[in-house]
Amino acid sequence: MAMAGTWIEAEFEAIFREHFERMVRITRRVLRSDAEAEEVCADAFMKLYRSGPGVAAGGAAGAWLYRVATRASIDRLRHSKRRGVEEELDAESCGEANDLADPLTRVMRSERISAVRSALARLKPEKAQLLLLRHSGFSYQEIGEAMQVKAASVGTMLARAEAEFSTEYQRRQDLNKREARWRIASHPSEEGR
Repeated sequence: MAMAGTWIEAEFEAIFREHFERMVRITRRVLRSDAEAEEVCADAFMKLYRSGPGVAAGGAAGAWLYRVATRASIDRLRHSKRRGVEEELDAESCGEANDLADPLTRVMRSERISAVRSALARLKPEKAQLLLLRHSGFSYQEIGEAMQVKAASVGTMLARAEAEFSTEYQRRQDLNKREARWRIASHPSEEGR
């Protein structure tokens, strides 16, 4: 390791190469934008660089980076929801969408994605981070390192986060159903179109 506060460029580059692509994939799931995901990840690496190699003591650079990047992604998601931004599903940024030829299937998938993002945005950041990391393929050990908790606690924390997410997701689904019934009731002439 380098002198306190100064990175050896090769060491920093190795950390970058090891983590950047996976971080972008994870943040892209939340942000649905390659450009925003890359920007969030670049900011996380810039923070790491400015913090110096002390952050990476004991090999914790990856955990620190994932924590910073997922938190920043969730913050951006919350900010965009507060401003009322609802993005359309971008088929180019989501490879699976290209396989969906049926427009109704695309619309339904887009609505599910929007509901998931909305539910995630309403959770406490730590709970949203847990779910995001787990569903990105992180092990309990990796999640524990990233969240700075004991790996033995991760299972319980995930169960609580999943329960809260399910409740929020169901609330969102119920709200959408009520809104749809209200639209039909207030515009009965449009129902047969």
